[in-house]
Amino acid sequence: MIAFKNHRQQIAMLLAVIIAMTLLFSSIFLLTHLNHDCTGMNCVVCSELRTCIRTVHLLSQTLGSGILFIFAYNCLKNQARKHNAGILSSRVSLVELKVRLNR
Repeated sequence: MIAFKNHRQQIAMLLAVIIAMTLLFSSIFLLTHLNHDCTGMNCVVCSELRTCIRTVHLLSQTLGSGILFIFAYNCLKNQARKHNAGILSSRVSLVELKVRLNR
């Protein structure tokens, strides 16, 4: 089981590195080729620039929504844990419950 968990962590790290490198290299390509000599219609560089812009836009939206989902999940999990532990429940005293202590 430990080896499987380690394997999943390695795959997650590899995917994170691939996504970060894709964002980095797409941004670098955009910055370096933004002022190119356009050949007009069917320009290869313009086509690649559009592809890089779409890639950066898609990855940034996906990462943003993923981070938002993880944050919301952690908040809800913490609230459920506090509720189950009785921290969020109202304090109830014996007087409020109208309990008689004598027999």
